[in-house]
Amino acid sequence: MRLKGKIAIITGAGKGIGREAALKIAAEGATAVCVARTQSDLDETVHMIEEQGGSAAALSRDLTDAAQVQSMVDAVLNKYGRIDILINNAGGYPSEIYDKVSRQAIKIWEWSEAQWDQIIKTNLKIPFLCINKVVPVMIRQGGGEIVSVSSRMGRIASQMGAYAVAKGGIITLTKTTAIQTQEYGIRANAVAPGIVDTPGQRVYNHNVGQDDVKMGSASSVASAILYLLCDAPQVMTGQVLDLFTTV
Repeated sequence: MRLKGKIAIITGAGKGIGREAALKIAAEGATAVCVARTQSDLDETVHMIEEQGGSAAALSRDLTDAAQVQSMVDAVLNKYGRIDILINNAGGYPSEIYDKVSRQAIKIWEWSEAQWDQIIKTNLKIPFLCINKVVPVMIRQGGGEIVSVSSRMGRIASQMGAYAVAKGGIITLTKTTAIQTQEYGIRANAVAPGIVDTPGQRVYNHNVGQDDVKMGSASSVASAILYLLCDAPQVMTGQVLDLFTTV
């Protein structure tokens, strides 16, 4: 029970990596506050945690909206009085990033402004807003842990356009946050997985004709997140763990 008594917010916790992270964090004794848009998915995650004897709560919020992010923070503080851990996992990419005829990623010059803005909002604005609203709480407390989920697409040259740009932005956001918060006892790190077996990824793979592609597990990514929370040395901040680099 290495996280006993801690209060952890996990975004995108309705399924995939977020759900696995919530399960592992709760198994270590923390209360997992599961946040996403779809209430039914959150309820299922909370039920799974409680079945295993853990403590959890569900908050349905649109985290692209600053007011709803603040509402999330306020709700957690009103109920628990503190926020010890923030897992920035919410994100994803829509089918519009590939051409349905060629089944190839669309080129930078083919993106519409609306498509670009939507993916940046979903994948980079959410972790910014969560950090923006949670860090002041952690500063008042005298410490905290932030782990954000980036991607291999943000670490290497890729075809994924705005998605890769947003995930690369998470890495820079993590390092900047680490530099600016270290004096307050806050650590900020990230994980950068390759292709992970999640419901959304399976849909994407099918749409681009890659049903047989090798994928890592969401549970493995959650284990890396747990390592950063529980086992990484206290001096480790501003770092990114690359996962599934051979995929």
